[in-house]
Parts: sequence; C-alpha cells; structure tokens
Amino acid sequence: MQETSTFSTQPTDLAAFAAHGVYHGPEVLSAPALEDAFLAGFVAGLEDQQAVGVFKAAAMPAGCLRAAAQDTLLAWFAAALRGALPLDGLLLSLHGAFAGELDPDLDGQVLACARQLVGPDVPIGVTLDLHGNLTARMVANADIIDVMHTHPHVDQRATAARVARTLVATVRGQVRPVIAAVKLPVITPAETQISAEPPLAELLALTRAQEREPRVLHSAVCAVQPWLDVPEMGWSTVVTTDGDGERAAACARALAALAWAQRHAYTRRCPTYLEALDAAFATTAQPVVIADLCDLMTGGGTGDSTWYLRELLARRPAAPCYVTMVDPEAAAVLAAAGEGAEVSIALGGKQDSVHSRPVVVTGTVRRVLPVTPGRALPASIGLTVTLQSGNVHVVVFERLGPGADPILYTGAGLDPRQAKIVVVKSVVDFREGYRDIAPLFLLGAAPGLAPTDLLSLPWRRVPRPIVPLDPDMEWDAQQATVWTSRRAQLAGAPRAAGA
Repeated sequence: MQETSTFSTQPTDLAAFAAHGVYHGPEVLSAPALEDAFLAGFVAGLEDQQAVGVFKAAAMPAGCLRAAAQDTLLAWFAAALRGALPLDGLLLSLHGAFAGELDPDLDGQVLACARQLVGPDVPIGVTLDLHGNLTARMVANADIIDVMHTHPHVDQRATAARVARTLVATVRGQVRPVIAAVKLPVITPAETQISAEPPLAELLALTRAQEREPRVLHSAVCAVQPWLDVPEMGWSTVVTTDGDGERAAACARALAALAWAQRHAYTRRCPTYLEALDAAFATTAQPVVIADLCDLMTGGGTGDSTWYLRELLARRPAAPCYVTMVDPEAAAVLAAAGEGAEVSIALGGKQDSVHSRPVVVTGTVRRVLPVTPGRALPASIGLTVTLQSGNVHVVVFERLGPGADPILYTGAGLDPRQAKIVVVKSVVDFREGYRDIAPLFLLGAAPGLAPTDLLSLPWRRVPRPIVPLDPDMEWDAQQATVWTSRRAQLAGAPRAAGA
C-alpha cells in the first residue's frame, strides 16, 4: 500500500517500506502488523473463519516506486501468496493510488498477480481508500470492492470488516457479488473533500441509501487524491451487488451523475499561509490549528517546507507556536549536540528545494528522542529532536510522519493546548485528531508539492478532456462506459435454491 504523488521529488524505494515494516506469512497476523486497522477489520469480519497471513508492506506517500523496488516488492508478494495456497478467499487492503516507474497502476498489477495465482474461482475482496484511483484492471480482477466513506478517514476497520463478511458469504454461496464502476473525467482539490460537509456529504448519503437496497452489498465513491498524473486518472463510482449486474450499473451511473453535477463545487479559493497566520494571531481562540496543506505529508509533500517556520521566526510570537520539519541531516546534528545545547542550524528546504529553501534557526535543543522501546512517537519517523527559538518550537524528524496526528507534538513533550498556533502538515484528517484540542481550524497555502491549484501542475499523462483542465467539457453518466467484474456476465443467472 502506498498513496503515490507522481509530482513528488522523492521516489519511493524499499527503504520507505522497511521503515514501516515488511511482514510475511504468519507475521501479518501478529503485532505490530495486526495493529493496522484494515487488517484488524478483516480478522473481525472473518469471525470464526481461519485467517491466514500473506503479506504486508506499506510506505508513506512519496514519488513513484523505483523499478528495482517494484520487482522485489511484487516478487515478495507473489512468493508469500503462493506459500499461503490453497485459499477459499483472499482479502486485499490496497490504497488504490499506488504508481510505479514501470506501471502507473500498481494496485491493478497486485490484483492481476493475485488473480493469476489463486485462479478464477477463488473470490477476492478489496478495500480501497476514498482517494484511490480505480482502474479497469482492478475491477476486472476483483469480486468485491468497497471504499472508505469518511474523510477524515475513520472507518478503515469498519470497511474492512464489511468486505470480510461479504467474502465469507461468497465462499459459502450465500451471495454472488458482481461489480460495476464508472470512471468520471474529474479531479478535485483534496481540502474540500470533507465527508461531513457538502458537496461530498450529499454524494456519500446516496451511497448509503443505495446500500440499504436488498441486493446492494457495497456502494462507494473513489474521489481520488489529485496529485497523480496517470493515464486512468479521475473520480470513480463503484457498486457491488448480489448477482444483479444491471442494478450495480444503474447505481454506479446515478452516483456518477450526482458527482458530475457537483464537480465545480469542490474548487474554492484557499487562503495563503500569511492570511492564515494573520487570522490566527487576530483571534483570541487557542490553540489555532493551521493546515500547511501544500506540504501534506500524507499526499506527497516532503514535510520540509519552511514558509511557516520563516514567518513565525520573523513575527517573534508572544505565545508558543509549534511547527514540524522533516530534515534527517539536521536531526542528526542536533542530536549530536545534545539536550541543552545552543545551536545555529539550517533547517528544511532540502528535499523540496523547488518550493522552499533552508532557514537558519538559532535556538536550544530541548529534547532528543531516539527510536527506543516504549517511545510515544511512531518509530517510522526515526530520530526526533525538539528545537526552541524564542516561542517557536520545531519538532525535527528523520522521516515523514502522520501529519494529522497530535502525537507528533505530544510524543515530543509538547502540549498543543498550550500553544497559540499549531501547524500541521495535513489537509483534512487533522480535524479528527485535533477535534477535542482546538476550537479553530484554518487552511493556509504556501508553495509546495501538493498545491491546491491543480492548474499549476505540469500534467502530461491524464486523459483529456478532464475537469478542471478542461472546465467546459461535456459528459453524460448515462452514456459512459461501465466497467464490470469478471463475474458480471453471470449476473442474470438465478441463484441456487436456498441460498
């Protein structure tokens, strides 16, 4: 699993997966692998069925997977799956936006590989992220597809459990799932894709209404993360029904029609980082969480944008302000200096040198946090150091981390409730982590690898025409091609007696 940004300056290699752990066979069903919400959901949904671990590998969002790493990763997966055979069914937790230098649709390749190995009769159930990019190959090789309904993403476990239950029912012959999907020529900014707010809330309400129909097993939208320049790019709707291909297609078309009608509602002006800081300092609310969304650590940003850091240092705030920075070189230097050391160091602007440049910070090393057992911070972010310059507190990481999670500050000994401003490298998911901490959320765009202005990106591979690159194009969901799963051709056959 990876959410790839093809515009990232940092290609993905095997080390990116190693940072989060690569697990084979039985390791998948034990800690820490089983702490993954999707895997835990699969196991819960299987109930009394025997679960067999196959393979787990995940990396933080970054650029395309290098060719050599792709060959190795897929070879590991294939070997692990062969070793697990025979199986009655297979569950795959994918993101849906995993791209490589050799193949822009790695999720589709994983599914095709799985189908070849398990054969035509073993059902495959798949979970996808709301921001996955569904492809024809994925639909053709799956039997069940379900997608998270929430952003912030809080239903991973529930989604996985639903798919697992459907897979068990399929193995038992109680249901015969068929899939229909429609690809829309639409890309939208990520910051307005909030599942509890319109327009996305209205679309997701329709998916839930469809799921209340007797033969609709799963109904979903893939709203696709917008920093993916690949040939099959675009929103999708996908519906899995119990043996009713016509109803699946009708539901997928209805969802697509509503999504198309809403297409322009997602594009709104985003305040600049300066405007966000002005607003934060002008209010009495505390803390104010500001999303440095164009340096989104879970969307291809490198986490080392310096625009907020530079401005906070210049403003010399009277109250504490927190910001994070991914800078492995600086983390090592600061750790070597030790706690209490007075230092002057160039921070950030090294991985994404296109949009940022380093900022010299003079301050005191407050905490050095190596990766040790029991540390509150995620091990995957590596060595972590806190540096204080006046009231500006910088948490420096060795590697990318979960930008939406307050643990990046609390685990480093900082209390967000005591800060005036907390800068997060997130776009929407931070709303969940900080909902009980902060009374005010703001967005502030600074130059970065995950821009809100999609027209500013150098698109080369997306299908044309597509909104917003071609805003006046025409499209009709009722005339669109419907992708179907391999079992859809049997959708009209009667179900077995007693099933």
